[in-house]
Amino acid sequence: MMMLSKVPASRFEIIAYLTMILGVFGDHVSTGIVLSKANFFEANPFALNMMQKGIWTQVDAYLIIVSVAATFIILRAGKNPLTKNILVFPFVVGLLRLVVAFWNVSLLI
Repeated sequence: MMMLSKVPASRFEIIAYLTMILGVFGDHVSTGIVLSKANFFEANPFALNMMQKGIWTQVDAYLIIVSVAATFIILRAGKNPLTKNILVFPFVVGLLRLVVAFWNVSLLI
């Protein structure tokens, strides 16, 4: 059985998780709002495919759950101090999705 250390979350870890959650949520909500307006369409074929299949919300939820859980476990299971670099993943994904959310909002202006 794998034992996880009881290391408290660092500030950057919390920021990385919150950035991911806010980015995914912001992109999801802003995309829904923009697509409800006339003359707008989804340009991302992957997102469009998920929307057509009705799994877009579930995939976004799983992305958050799996990414945060995997990062949390890897940080606490590893003894290598370089494992903290894994926090770049949720942080960058969150930033990219925030950029998309801001782009979506700019389309409405």
